[in-house]
Order: sequence, then C-alpha cells, then structure tokens
Amino acid sequence: MENLFYCVITGFSIIGWYILIKEVINSYLFKNYKIDDDIKLQIIVKNKADNIEFLARKIMYIQNKLGDFKTIEIIDNKSNDDTYKILEKLKKENSNLKIRKIE
Repeated sequence: MENLFYCVITGFSIIGWYILIKEVINSYLFKNYKIDDDIKLQIIVKNKADNIEFLARKIMYIQNKLGDFKTIEIIDNKSNDDTYKILEKLKKENSNLKIRKIE
C-alpha cells in the first residue's frame, strides 16, 4: 500500500514538473508575440447557403472571444445559390467580415 502511495505521488510530481516546464518554455518562446492587423482567416465556399450563416456566426463568435485574427474573409467560389446574399447580410452585422465573389 505504501508503494502505491509513493507511485501516485511520483506520478503527480512528474506531471506537475512537465506542466511547469511546458509553460515556462511557451512563455519564453512567445513573449514577443503580437497579433498583427494583417492576420486573417480566409475561407472559400461554394453552394453553402444552407449552412454558411451558422459557420460564419460561429467563426465570428470565436474571433470576438479569442481575438486570434483580425479579419475573416469568406470567398464565394461561383455559387449558384444564395450563399453570397447571406454573406452580404452578415457583412452588414460585422465589420471584421470581408466577402469576395469569384466570377
């Protein structure tokens, strides 16, 4: 029983040291990391009128929460449904959303 206790304590110690070392290395490597204004997420879609609003809203939500990227650009690749109309509606709601249409 005593050996099991020491094994558990040793395991927790190893995990704790691993987490501590990982955090120290990450903070050292990324200490000067800044989000640039030109970082953006680009998505190319085609004929996605049925789910583009859901997808775009989820991405905008994550972007607002985390701030990992400044601009979301959704490119409509010759859709023959209402994808671009839906994107235009969403663009009016979010200034960080850019849309383009490939003809």
